Amino acid sequence: MFTDLIASLTSPSAYRRFAGEKPLRTAAYTAFLSLIFVVALSVAIRIRLTPLFDQTFDWLKTTMPAITFSAGKLTSTAPTPTLVEHPRFKEVAVMIDTSRTEPVTAAQMKDAKALAYLTSNALYMERDGRLEVFDLSKSASAKTITVDAQSYGEMERVFNWVFYPLVILFFFVIFCISLCFFAAIYGLAGMLVASLTGAELGFGALLKLALHAQSAAVLLRAVDALSPARIPSSWAVSLALSMTYLTLGIRAAGRPDPARTPPAPAA
Repeated sequence: MFTDLIASLTSPSAYRRFAGEKPLRTAAYTAFLSLIFVVALSVAIRIRLTPLFDQTFDWLKTTMPAITFSAGKLTSTAPTPTLVEHPRFKEVAVMIDTSRTEPVTAAQMKDAKALAYLTSNALYMERDGRLEVFDLSKSASAKTITVDAQSYGEMERVFNWVFYPLVILFFFVIFCISLCFFAAIYGLAGMLVASLTGAELGFGALLKLALHAQSAAVLLRAVDALSPARIPSSWAVSLALSMTYLTLGIRAAGRPDPARTPPAPAA
């Protein structure tokens, strides 16, 4: 696959081989390109998002009071109403007042500058200017549940084991679909290029060429994912690169193979 990547970037004549390769090899190359992008995206997530996730779990473990849910009522280790704010995103704040039983109004939520308000029997959350109420007393359970620092530590371990693999798998599948979708679009454009250049290539061959022609665009997207600053007009550059390689590939694939051309008869 790596040799195909180099050939797709440096050798237009290689597109003659790409046009006739087996569908399974083309599918493998599509997966290879998707893997390149997903690896770059994984590194970017580790660099940019992992510190935020770590900070959030540290915040929960060290700042959030222990909360116990039993018989439809909440209790906490906070003796007085406590506003818990995220250290980086101050708008993410929770007011914890488990000694309170009376309802919380939207005005009180606004005065507390809290995104959520937790009382002994209900959870109040503001969404799109509306106050939503979750009555905890209706969720009475015989089992006592305590959420404390140890619980947040276990959540963090599960999160690290589940979140990253799911994200990688999700973007791998999405990127494979994206490559195939754009290959179909480029393949339709390639039909026009083929008619103008006189290349006799079917849509299946053009689809294979279009997948390989996106190699440079995939590398550009990988660099864009890793870069601390977005590459200006990267989508336009990707489009131009893919169409340029596709045009060169169609012209090369449409020419007869010199190795298969029979020699001219002797005079």
